[in-house]
Amino acid sequence: MRAAAHGRARGEILLEGDRLVDEALRLGLVPDVVLVDERRAERIAELERDGRSVRAVRAELLASASALETPPGCVALLPEPRTRALSELPAERDALVVVAAGIQDPGNLGALARTAEAAGAAALLVTAGSCSPFNPKVVRGSMGSVLRVPLSRIEPDEASVRELAAQGYRHVSARTRGGISLARFDWRGRIALWLTSETGGFPAGLERASERFEGVTIPMHGGVESLNVNAAAAVLLFAAGRAGGER
Repeated sequence: MRAAAHGRARGEILLEGDRLVDEALRLGLVPDVVLVDERRAERIAELERDGRSVRAVRAELLASASALETPPGCVALLPEPRTRALSELPAERDALVVVAAGIQDPGNLGALARTAEAAGAAALLVTAGSCSPFNPKVVRGSMGSVLRVPLSRIEPDEASVRELAAQGYRHVSARTRGGISLARFDWRGRIALWLTSETGGFPAGLERASERFEGVTIPMHGGVESLNVNAAAAVLLFAAGRAGGER
């Protein structure tokens, strides 16, 4: 659990707090073990009634298994959920998928997952070399979205671009300047919206392919040249109109 709390446990993730643990259980995910502060008798009994593997532990031991300054009274170790192949992406004619291309900051990736879910994105694709979508900070920052939104891990290369195009996805990238204005952009059909790293550039294997992507630009006032990746993602994703079935 300590290794998972610091992102060093391959194949397992740490869920910290009642909300994340309960959400995993609601989704049918089965933790290897749940640790609960021994003083929380009602919580222990609740989990045991559901047939969960629960261990009552001292508060100081629980704190040592957490990466938070104020440890929660409930943590769980969960096998990493299965990610999907590109061939398993949604087939709806207006499916919108978000591609995180080289995003390194776990806080940014967690917030992006949360925004993607809220805006009605059908899947989140994360390129190799990005932060792991199951990093503990990503899981917490997403408020559970990475457990609910279909996830794929892809290579940052031409092959991934071609496979998405073969499935009918248009490649669209957020551009600081030079793209079609947000107000005039055509969001119809299947779209793969690419959002790049905090430095604004595509990973090396995608630089040439990205030149062929459709560009969309958010008009801005004053001396501001760009928005951070999460602010830009929120504007673009809701403009795409997938939330609530809107077109």
